[in-house]
Amino acid sequence: MVDNFSIGLTHVLLAIALWRLLYRDDLDHEVSPRMLWQRRQDEAAKKEQGDA
Repeated sequence: MVDNFSIGLTHVLLAIALWRLLYRDDLDHEVSPRMLWQRRQDEAAKKEQGDA
């Protein structure tokens, strides 16, 4: 009984994790970490220029 419960529980938790991963919005956009870093740097530079 305990074996069936533990196997069932792990499968349910894996299914929930898969469900949450598949429905993330950022999976629809392929952006490399380098491009993301560059965007952040550009935004920070614009803020510094705007404040000066």
